[in-house]
Amino acid sequence: MRKTFSKPDASSRWLKALTSAQAGALIFGVMMLITYLFLPLGIAFVLDVDESFITLAAVTAVAVAALALGAITPVFDPLFDGRLPRFVVNADVFNGTLWTVFVLFVFVAWGTAPQIPLIAAISGADPDTVSLLREQFLKAREGWQSSFVYINAVLSGALIPYSLALMFLNGSRWRWISAGFFLIFTMSFVEKAFFFKATIPLLYLVAQGKAKTRISPRTMLVSTFALLLLVTFFAGSGSSEESSGDPFFSVSYTPQGGLQHLIWRSVSIPLITAADAIRVLREQFGDQPLGGATSTFMASLFGLERIEFERLVFAAQWGQNETGTGSSNSVFITEAYVNYGWIGVFIFGYMIGLLMRLFAMSRDEAFRSMWPLFAIGVYTSGLIGILLSNGFLFLFIIAIFVRMRATSSSINLSSTIHSTISS
Repeated sequence: MRKTFSKPDASSRWLKALTSAQAGALIFGVMMLITYLFLPLGIAFVLDVDESFITLAAVTAVAVAALALGAITPVFDPLFDGRLPRFVVNADVFNGTLWTVFVLFVFVAWGTAPQIPLIAAISGADPDTVSLLREQFLKAREGWQSSFVYINAVLSGALIPYSLALMFLNGSRWRWISAGFFLIFTMSFVEKAFFFKATIPLLYLVAQGKAKTRISPRTMLVSTFALLLLVTFFAGSGSSEESSGDPFFSVSYTPQGGLQHLIWRSVSIPLITAADAIRVLREQFGDQPLGGATSTFMASLFGLERIEFERLVFAAQWGQNETGTGSSNSVFITEAYVNYGWIGVFIFGYMIGLLMRLFAMSRDEAFRSMWPLFAIGVYTSGLIGILLSNGFLFLFIIAIFVRMRATSSSINLSSTIHSTISS
């Protein structure tokens, strides 16, 4: 008897549309407008706030216009017409090599850490102790261990999530073990949203019907949100019992409970930090663009003195922490504006539009599954760091010049999955 499959419900169809790589540039542009243009203007209209909110709205308008222009420019289209020769790489060899390096790194990082933050939190450590351990886990390492933060960023930022997507797409027998190990690692140092790097590419594959699992897209989305609440609880965020009475859109606001803390961190803090970055540039540097000095790579390339701008913003917001490593990252447009002014904002916006189109044009579903991570990255951090320090430059090189070849068993399993889903 032929097995029938029920049609996906409305929520699954919506999730499929919202995770589509073809809609990525549009969705990202709309989120930019809501968060960094309409909200700042609304806040400036209602509250007596710094002029940096108005500047932020204007910068966003320029960046989104450039983003839209980049998204319709067919620069990368000829790369996918089948005429560009590509290096053929065995996916199992790629995955095996990458995961061997990653597993070794994880055990070295765990073994040399003063204490693993998640274990400390479960053991009853107070939030301040957990916060200190989180900084010491990677950021505050010294000597040869100072490289850990960069190794982790390159591996966990893009390459391991891409590899994991490949494994699920090709039906690798190691996919669930690898996913579980990566998830445990991303949660072990209690960075609240870091585990998204493990779940979002898989959510894309499930929502798009590219990977067969027993988990529905809706269940996976709810599970991701539940994990976010769990990590927030272990981090001790939002545990204050007394409200400060300060406005919601301020760093001095005191959220009550984990859910309120998540909403505040997701809605208010990205906007405030972006505005504060513009304010710090005005107050401490006289509104003069820094010419790339906020980036280690650009500063080294052009012989500039490195400016730890994110740490200056953090200190202006909260005061610096005990390890001196506190950083307040903000959306890519502030990095562009702080370093290169209005021209930089347009160029960075245009580049991101081109890269979002690259995701849409690619035929590699594992690569396409990475577009939400890239969008979240530049929504909360700078483009230069995302490309150079978070491994996305390697990922774009793979997308353009490499074709991953699955083993015959994986190809057969993948074909079975696709034919089953489409039945």
